[in-house]
Amino acid sequence: MQASDTVGELLTLQEIDLEILRIEDELERLDEEVAGLRDTVQALETRVDGIRGEARKAEARVDRFRRSVEAGRATLKRLESKATAVVNEQQYLALRSETETARRNLRAAEDDQLDAMLEVESAREALGKVEAELEEAATTLAARAAAADDLRARLERELLVRGADRKDQEDRLDRRTLELYKTAGGGGRRSALAELTVDGVCGRCFTSVPKQRQAEIRTRRDLAVCEGCGIILYPVSSGA
Repeated sequence: MQASDTVGELLTLQEIDLEILRIEDELERLDEEVAGLRDTVQALETRVDGIRGEARKAEARVDRFRRSVEAGRATLKRLESKATAVVNEQQYLALRSETETARRNLRAAEDDQLDAMLEVESAREALGKVEAELEEAATTLAARAAAADDLRARLERELLVRGADRKDQEDRLDRRTLELYKTAGGGGRRSALAELTVDGVCGRCFTSVPKQRQAEIRTRRDLAVCEGCGIILYPVSSGA
C-alpha cells in the first residue's frame, strides 16, 4: 500500500476512533450526571434525617420543660397556700424567700419551654423546605435516570457498531502502521495525524519540518512523524 493510501486509511481509522471517544465521553458524562443527582438526593435524605432527629430532641425538651413548669406551678401554689399559716416574721421571711425562688425557677422553666417550642417550630419549618427539595430532586433523578437509560442504550449500540467498523478498518492496515498510529495517538486519547501546513510546520505542535522531509511527505513516499510531538504528518491534499 502506498503512503498516500495508508494515510487515507489512517484518517478513516482516526475518524472512527474520535467518534468512539466522543461516545465514551458522552457515556461518562451521563453516568456522572446521574451519579451527581443521586448524591444530591442522598445528601437531602441525610439532611431530612438530621432535622427530624433535632425536632425529636426539641420535642423531648418541650415535654421535659412542660413537666418542670407543671411542677413549678404546683410548688408555687403550695407555698402560697402556706401563707395563711405564717405566725411570725421569721416564718414570713423564710416563706417569701422560698416563694421567690420558686417563681424564678418557674419563669426559667417557662422560658426553656418556650425556647424548645420555638426550636420545634423552626425544625419543622426547615424540615418542610428540605422535604420539598428532596421530593423535587427525587423526581428529577427518576426522570433523568429513565432518560439516561434510553440514551445509554442507544450510545452503547452505536459503540458496538463503531467498534466493528474499527476492527474492519484495522484489518486494512499492517501491524507496523497500526503500532505507529497507536504511538502517535497516545493510546487513542488524541489525534494521531496532523497536516503538514503550507508553511512547512506540524499542524499540531507547529514544529518546523526540514525542507527535505517536507518534500518526502508531500511526495507521499513514506509515512513521516513530527520530530516535535511524534504525530504522523501528511500533506494537506491527502486529507481532502
